[in-house]
Amino acid sequence: MPRIEKSTLKDLEKKFGDTAFRLTQERNDFFLPQVCRYVLEDRWINLRPEYQRRLVWDQAKRSLFIESLLLNVPIPPVFLYECDLSRYEVMDGQQRLSCVVDFLQNEFALKGLSKWEELNGLRYRDLPEMLRRGLERRRISATVLLVGSSEQTLPEQSEVRRLVFERLNTGGQQLNAQELRNCFYAGDFNDLLIRLSRNKLFTDIWEIPPYDDNVDKHGNISSRLRNNQRYKRMQDCEIVLRFFAFRKRSKIRGAVRTMLDRCMEDHLSIAQGDLLCQETDFNSRLKFAFDLFGKAVFRYKDKKGHWQLSIPLYDGLMIALDRLWEQRDQLILAKKKVVSAVGRVLEDDAKFEVIVGKPNTAKAVLNRMELLEGALRSAIQ
Repeated sequence: MPRIEKSTLKDLEKKFGDTAFRLTQERNDFFLPQVCRYVLEDRWINLRPEYQRRLVWDQAKRSLFIESLLLNVPIPPVFLYECDLSRYEVMDGQQRLSCVVDFLQNEFALKGLSKWEELNGLRYRDLPEMLRRGLERRRISATVLLVGSSEQTLPEQSEVRRLVFERLNTGGQQLNAQELRNCFYAGDFNDLLIRLSRNKLFTDIWEIPPYDDNVDKHGNISSRLRNNQRYKRMQDCEIVLRFFAFRKRSKIRGAVRTMLDRCMEDHLSIAQGDLLCQETDFNSRLKFAFDLFGKAVFRYKDKKGHWQLSIPLYDGLMIALDRLWEQRDQLILAKKKVVSAVGRVLEDDAKFEVIVGKPNTAKAVLNRMELLEGALRSAIQ
């Protein structure tokens, strides 16, 4: 067994004292009507509003959760973070809480139950009085996390919240970078990313089932959309975000993940006028790209001759077209030359590796944009 030197031991003890979070934990049980009231009164704030979340529970899974409450099966606790006096962010358990609230509000009927199959098709208001009273006596446990040190700055408190949230969500399917951004940077800009990802042209290009045809008025999502890989893990929103993150050369530095995080942070307090400009810019550049390249936009032919979508190619083309926006009429008139010029760049093995290959560094991002901008310029000279 390896021994720890005394000097190292002291360093470890100091690190433990310096880095251990000053968190206070409180545990409480809440009756279901209390849960409903606290959420509706906005005392328990959802970090990820339901209409923004992915991997949402369908009606069958929600029904099973209600059945578990009826059967008095133990339910995992939810985790809350006190962000203000008597006001809490839901760090873990939003699906369970929204399920309780929606059922008590008669938003959905039970479906697919086996132990209580007699209840299939019934809403809360339709249940026998004894069952309604029984549900009203059921409880959900909550662990409330409080930052214990008043000396912590707001950034330090934010870092605590972020790390705790990440660790809470590693027990099941770990959240990816964009899912975390959706939580930490909720706001108007995040809403814009979601809205732009539902654009019909965008979903057609990226082979995502159209939102309007696959989400009903109650927010229920079809299995076709829910299981789409780009939608399922919020890759669609990240694709939109990349355009805004890479628009300014000065912002292209460090790791790509850092650039995307920084873009979200920079836009947290965006003005409504700027937000509308951002929306117009993205949609116009996307249409411009489609007008030039048609169904082959953001695609290249692999060695078998099959068309493949490429996010790096999208990055380069969108930014190149953005930089050449003032020359858009010339580019449209030279459409055939534009397509040929980009095709020649992609046929060059070395340039193909830069544009479509694996490199995902700031240098690679800049290089692919410059190569594609150069190709577009050559078509109109």
